[in-house]
Amino acid sequence: MIEDKILIIFNRSGLSRTDFSNKLGIANAVLSHLASGRNKASLDLVINILTYFPDISADWLILNKGEMLRSPLENNADKIKLNLLDYLNKITHANNLTHEKIKNLETEIQNIKD
Repeated sequence: MIEDKILIIFNRSGLSRTDFSNKLGIANAVLSHLASGRNKASLDLVINILTYFPDISADWLILNKGEMLRSPLENNADKIKLNLLDYLNKITHANNLTHEKIKNLETEIQNIKD
């Protein structure tokens, strides 16, 4: 059950109940309610866990597949993807500036010819 896994994540985090709850934006009592089976985990809670604990595998938490922790390769792939997107944005920006400069030079050349 997801609720049991949330408690595992809480215990692994080393955070106090208050700090863990605050980090995830939940009331302090929610952990007790999850542990007792009174409440089920909300989608928002699951999303917040995956956001604030990026080393936790979504497949493990939601689908009960694989290991609890994402592999270093998965984490590296995400970082590489973000870096590539950043470089692509920089290249696109530089390309746009270059095209703008070329247009300006063409205009200046045309003005000189006229």
